[in-house]
Amino acid sequence: MTKQIDSDRLIIIGTGVAGLSAALAAAERGIPVTLVTAGDARSGSSWWAQGGIAAAVGKNDSPDLHAADTMAVGGRLNDAEAVRVMVEHGREAVLRLLASGVPFEGGPDGPELTLEAGHSRRRILHANGGATGEMISAAMFERALANPLVEVVANTAVERLVVERGRVVGVESRRGVLTGRAVVLATGGYAGLWARSSNPPGSNGTGAALAWEAGAAVADLEFVQFHPTALELPGAPAFLLSEALRGEGALLVDSNGRDAVAPLLPRDVVARAITRHRREKGPVFLSLRHIGPKVRTRFAAIARELAQYGLDLATDLIPVAPAAHYCMGGVRTDTWGRTTVPGLYAAGEVACTGVQGANRLASNSLLECLVFGERAAQAAGSDEREARASFNLRDLPEDVPMPAHTPGPNDGHYAAGRLAERLQADLCVEREPQAMAALVAELPAQDDPAPPSHLVASLAALAALMRQESRGAHYRVDFHAASLNWRGRIVWRRGVSSRFEEVS
Repeated sequence: MTKQIDSDRLIIIGTGVAGLSAALAAAERGIPVTLVTAGDARSGSSWWAQGGIAAAVGKNDSPDLHAADTMAVGGRLNDAEAVRVMVEHGREAVLRLLASGVPFEGGPDGPELTLEAGHSRRRILHANGGATGEMISAAMFERALANPLVEVVANTAVERLVVERGRVVGVESRRGVLTGRAVVLATGGYAGLWARSSNPPGSNGTGAALAWEAGAAVADLEFVQFHPTALELPGAPAFLLSEALRGEGALLVDSNGRDAVAPLLPRDVVARAITRHRREKGPVFLSLRHIGPKVRTRFAAIARELAQYGLDLATDLIPVAPAAHYCMGGVRTDTWGRTTVPGLYAAGEVACTGVQGANRLASNSLLECLVFGERAAQAAGSDEREARASFNLRDLPEDVPMPAHTPGPNDGHYAAGRLAERLQADLCVEREPQAMAALVAELPAQDDPAPPSHLVASLAALAALMRQESRGAHYRVDFHAASLNWRGRIVWRRGVSSRFEEVS
């Protein structure tokens, strides 16, 4: 990628569902697109997503019911307008996927809808026995490749956003500079920073760090969802055991097969319950023994993965423990993907639209990518040059004592493995103030030069220490309940003290 100047071109960083949704929406409007990705074009969190996609397409369902479930699980920290946009436009987006031939499970009467934790209706669509994200991504990617307006540049890590006169106009990598009408970030989240994570290695906060360096606001970084049921086996990765397993009847039991944890409570509740059971009573296992051999077919992709470790999904007790899975926080945007910097848009897990609140409702992530990826492209193609998002911010609700920055011998820059271990120990399912304070003190201060992973980890740890309550995925052992004083989001911007955005 040498230096190119194309005032009409839209540059999109990331080839997951959010990036592909943006690319297809732009190309349909005659806008040329360059999709840039740091790794293989067929990689990223969307391609790993095994669970499903939620949409109110059932006869006894409605967008209003879907919105109510989303808000309840989100700890009422959701942006109500963003939720409305997602559930209403998401229903139509999923119907278009069905019409385009994405192979969702079902028959002539329509897709098979399943139940997952936090949902009051069966509204989850699945594809290929637990490979929903891959099936949706692959179908969209083929459409993108077939469109002459879409160019794909793989194995190209963006190192910097190009900013001219306060506006993002392009990207810079080791292969050169590419400029265009606007940039859409669709780089995923930062849950891959934890030692136990269900994410690919690229989920390291690079997108949020790029936006931060360009002057964009970030928010809600303390809210990281830990999926309760990831494989816990020595020498094996934290392979995700989909929420759909519990939705179809899987139990959470102890080593004797006795019920240990209620399986269909919201993810944050189940993750904490498993953590406490493991600490106080011993291991927790996922069991589908009572369902029988049909689960090997129903969840074929999961069954194949477990077989590599000598486990049979239908007959064995599968050892599980929580793993970092999804980030509610990211680059603050409005419902059109606009960030606080003109020319920069964001969609998918890298963005904080407010739609997920303090805790994501199961299977809402791919839906968010579909809806807000498309909207970001629409806005980027039609906005005036100076268009940007703005939010009503005020001082934080309380004075929070901050620890002094006391970098260690490496100036607070841990090796990647060491950082992952510290996050796993000190910023996990249950959070203890002294441990968080020590972590904050040892990581780089927000204005210090630091690798992207350290910057994002530092801001997430500091926000978690500042938020003096427990809400959704953020649980503090010294504050067991949510507080009305903290019903809002902590917003950060480079060179500016943190501010507070109230949620009505």
